[in-house]
Amino acid sequence: MSKISKKEQYKAKRMELIAMSQNIRLAVKEGIYDTVNEGLKEFYEGENPEIKEFNTFNQWKEKGYTIIKGSKAFLFWGQPRNYSQVPEGGQEPEEYKYFPIACLFSNLQVMKPEQEQKQTP
Repeated sequence: MSKISKKEQYKAKRMELIAMSQNIRLAVKEGIYDTVNEGLKEFYEGENPEIKEFNTFNQWKEKGYTIIKGSKAFLFWGQPRNYSQVPEGGQEPEEYKYFPIACLFSNLQVMKPEQEQKQTP
């Protein structure tokens, strides 16, 4: 069994997020959502109504929480970044926007450090 590289893992997550976003993009065009991330948030909250908040690992850490071991991040789109690349056979660089993946955790996936000590026998 071969180990999957980080690059391959990222590509797989990106493809998963693209697939999830396709229907939501149509809803954005129809005015149902303002952004794809808004639709993703509603989708995740619909799967588990106890979700009230999403933050990055560092944002939760700043609030004094730790991520529960084994928690799987929710995928969202990150802030777009501008890039330029010279296409094959071309001479002039082409500008484009790249949307990275943002990995967020919900309020159900975190705990205060003192809660962690109480749960340990």
